[in-house]
Amino acid sequence: MKNRVAIVRCTTYTYPQVLARVKDILQPLGGMGTFVKRKDKVLLKPNLLVGKHPDRCVTTHPSLVKAVVELVQEAGGIPVIGDSPGMGNIRRVAAQAGIAAVADELGCPLVEFKDVAEIKTDEAYIFRRFELAQAIVESDVVINLPKVKTHSQTLLTLGVKNTFGCIPGMRKAQWHLKAGTDHSYFAGMLAELSQIIKPALTIADGVIGMEGDGPSNGTPRPLGLILAGANPHALDATICRIIGVPPEELLTLQAAHERGFEGTDLKQIEILGEQLEDVGVTPFHLPKRFDVQWNLPAFLKRPLKNIFTPKPFINRDLCKACGACAEVCPPQAISLDDKRVLIDYHACIRCYCCQEVCPEGAVRLQSGWARRRAL
Repeated sequence: MKNRVAIVRCTTYTYPQVLARVKDILQPLGGMGTFVKRKDKVLLKPNLLVGKHPDRCVTTHPSLVKAVVELVQEAGGIPVIGDSPGMGNIRRVAAQAGIAAVADELGCPLVEFKDVAEIKTDEAYIFRRFELAQAIVESDVVINLPKVKTHSQTLLTLGVKNTFGCIPGMRKAQWHLKAGTDHSYFAGMLAELSQIIKPALTIADGVIGMEGDGPSNGTPRPLGLILAGANPHALDATICRIIGVPPEELLTLQAAHERGFEGTDLKQIEILGEQLEDVGVTPFHLPKRFDVQWNLPAFLKRPLKNIFTPKPFINRDLCKACGACAEVCPPQAISLDDKRVLIDYHACIRCYCCQEVCPEGAVRLQSGWARRRAL
């Protein structure tokens, strides 16, 4: 059976148009009633990375969230909106992103992912234990609402990567620390995590995406699309094809394919609605990334990391020394000294969490020495 991915055009976030387009995209998939039954507890998982205005295109747009909440309620489901932001509590981040107003208007609770449920996997998985938000486990249905964006560590943050927010709080930092600079290892964890959470439906906000140095400091890029499907791997592969990224270059898709997960075989993806040849976008600017992932001894890999891999640096003109970067840094490689941010590059694992959460956009990526010489 083929994995179906539906695509519709949507050029504005004006609510009536977004609602109409979400109805259009769900129609060939069977409508919201295919995924949500009466009295189902439905958890909506948008991208609420940090508190940014919707115009910054960092978070899922509130118009899309509102449309999905309304359709879940019409189907008889009981929706809540949940996430674990990179910085700040969900109420504050959702307020800045325009989603708290939607939640209040429609009587849809906001759920902070704090309580933890331990999930043990079987021998089909490499990662045998996950700590997920209790709200995920208690839900009957999870609807995944990612933003189409670039990501300095994973190349793109789409349906699969968006499920990482289902791991509460600083436990996400622990995964970054464990992964270190081995981004393939991290991608494998994400692929398995998405498989365990198994969102019933993923609807991607591609009306205006983000290119460049995402996920929080890139450049808004109009794409004019909303995409939906039951399989997040198939959805991610489809988005890759639209923006001109070979699907095999997305590490989460590589990992899913190696594990035999459904949705990675392009021949088994059925496109509904708009066709790929009619919606292709080029060029789409990708983040700076040139990773050292060779299986080398530590005494060789460490200096090569500095030569080849982009490193975070602080734009002093923008930095306000708020300490957000130091707070989230998994290896504690960032410190504040006399209102100046200092980075210990020997300890830095190049996870770029600092760049994700910086409210001023002051953390930038500087290409490795060898990369700069090659340009």
